[in-house]
Parts: sequence; structure tokens; C-alpha cells
Amino acid sequence: MNKSDPALTPVKEKMLEIIFEYAAACHVENIAAEYPLEDGDISDLLLPPEFDRKMKKLLARLGRKQAWAEIRKFWPQAAIFLLILLASLTILVANVEALRVKTLNLMLSAHDRYMSVRTADKNSSPSAQADRSLNRDKSFYQPGYLPPGFEVAHAEQRDLLAETSYRDKQGRIIRFTQYFSSNTDLRIDTENAMVEHTEIHGEEAVLVEKLGLVSIVWKEDCLLYLTGEADKAEIVKMAESISKNQ
Repeated sequence: MNKSDPALTPVKEKMLEIIFEYAAACHVENIAAEYPLEDGDISDLLLPPEFDRKMKKLLARLGRKQAWAEIRKFWPQAAIFLLILLASLTILVANVEALRVKTLNLMLSAHDRYMSVRTADKNSSPSAQADRSLNRDKSFYQPGYLPPGFEVAHAEQRDLLAETSYRDKQGRIIRFTQYFSSNTDLRIDTENAMVEHTEIHGEEAVLVEKLGLVSIVWKEDCLLYLTGEADKAEIVKMAESISKNQ
């Protein structure tokens, strides 16, 4: 600004008016301390160029301080949000991993007249097992092989199991049952029976022979039980052909 000018131009006056209003509202105490005013009329006050430069620096510094203050005000909330987000992602990954590795424990208990075959989900508590089915989508298993002469006679599905019966012309019956619950206790008559421990698809299985009836129990994603009036070799072959129906 030139000291020789007797008055401010209208444009400059408007700019200074805006600057004064903004600076006074934002930083009035610093301005008053740096440029103390004497009592009297200030309408004829001439502003030197140095004041103009300092005013610009002041406004720039004030802008940076306000921006940093906003960041500091926002940061605790942002930090909490990030922590919650990370925790949620951790829980999600943990749940997905638990579903991925979900398997059943097969527990066998031999008694005088029967064998108890129980399953339990390794990744859930006993209280949760009682209320939850392992295969909520009801993915069914079915045999790929039937002994000669056998065909489907009856099939039914319940909440906790699905059962299919096969019959031949001689009236012999084979039953295949899959249990959806991850907490199943199946009891097989073993009194005066031949009990053999074997494997089906690499999983532990129990084979029981009694009075011409051959039974096999083992686990896949759920407990599977095959029993029928057929040769042992035919029942084993049928069990080994059983797979999930995709």
C-alpha cells in the first residue's frame, strides 16, 4: 500500500474489510497484542505494507492451526473406528477359518450289549452342539453302488436325519441313514456279535455282523450308518461308494 495515497480505493477497502472481519473473529487477541490501538478515531488510519504482509502470515498460520486442531479433534474417533474395524475383520477371519476346519470327533464306547457311537463338533462347546446341525444346507450323501437286485423302496427326510431304504425281490432290506446333527449318539446292538474296526474313505469305521445283518458306521461331514441283509463284501463296497451329492 502506498503512503502517498490519500485514501483507499473501493476494491482495496472491501478486501481489507473482509480480512479485518475474518482476522478479528478468528484471532482478535493476537492482533490486539501486536498492534495496540490508541483511543480515538481509527477511520483515518493508514496501514503500512508491513502490516499487510504480517496479516497474510497470520491468516496462513491460523489456517494451519485450525486444520491441525480439526485433525486432532477427529483423530480419536477415527482411531476408535479403525480399532473396531480391525476387530471385526479379525472376528470374521476367525469365524471363516473355524467353518473351514470344522470336523467331527467320533467317540466309541463299548458296553455289554451295545456300542455307543457319538459325534461332537471339535470347534463348538457342548451347549452349542445340542442346538446346531452341522449341515444346515442339507447336503445329502448317496451310494454310487447297490448290490445286485436292490432298488430304492422308500426315502424320507426329518429335521435331524435322512434315511433311504433299498429292497430286493427276496424282501431283503438295506437302510442308509445320515445324521445331520453334529451331536449324535447312535447305539448299535453288539451282544454276541462280531465287531471289526476298519476304515471307509480313510475315516475310522466300525463294522458289526450279527444274525445275517451287516452294519457299518463312520463319519464324513456327518455321521453315516449303513445296515442291511447282504454279504459283508457287498455292504462294504456300497459304503465305499457313498459320496456327497453335489
